[in-house]
Amino acid sequence: MKLQRAGALGATLAAAAISAAQAAPAGQDILARSAAAAGLSSYSVPAHFDVKMHRPISLRSGVDGMAYFKAPAKAAIAITHVPGPLGGFFKGSYTLDMLPQTWPSNYVVTSVDQGQSGGTPAYLLRAVPKADPAVDHVIFGIAIANGQAISAQWFYKDGSSVAITIRNAQVQGYALPQSETISVAMPKYSLDATATYGQYSINASVSDSVFSH
Repeated sequence: MKLQRAGALGATLAAAAISAAQAAPAGQDILARSAAAAGLSSYSVPAHFDVKMHRPISLRSGVDGMAYFKAPAKAAIAITHVPGPLGGFFKGSYTLDMLPQTWPSNYVVTSVDQGQSGGTPAYLLRAVPKADPAVDHVIFGIAIANGQAISAQWFYKDGSSVAITIRNAQVQGYALPQSETISVAMPKYSLDATATYGQYSINASVSDSVFSH
């Protein structure tokens, strides 16, 4: 009788595990759905950054720029105005993965956990880059309730890290970043910043030259 009960319990646990695995969406699918935007081929948007630098010098300043996205996986920020000594740290254009629309094409999800991101129940996706040898891994936070990307943290092989949290808004039917908080810790400098995005130009022409720097 005890053997029968043990066998029945084992079968029940195995069935439950299989059912849970089948019910949980695959990590790459979660990431793809978070960036899905049918009909969105490009956008540009002005961005203002309130920067608080901690190292190598302590200062606060505002920085202005333009953020660009072009499907499927190109993103860049071009700095247009930076005052005073901060200009020695930020100038020109940067190809960055701060825009969630680029993530599914640039990363492979290796594991999925459930937890919280900024107090919001979220899938926590551990991923590795397809082409960036400097990055060890990334943790993407995807809200369980609506599937939107709400955070990301990059861990670099040299010990550096970059973390962002995202507040989205509906723009012409697309969930796009409205603001971000950013924390950067690198060997030569560290800073915190808040990014505020302005009016989006949806599906406007974006030159490939923006992404070449």
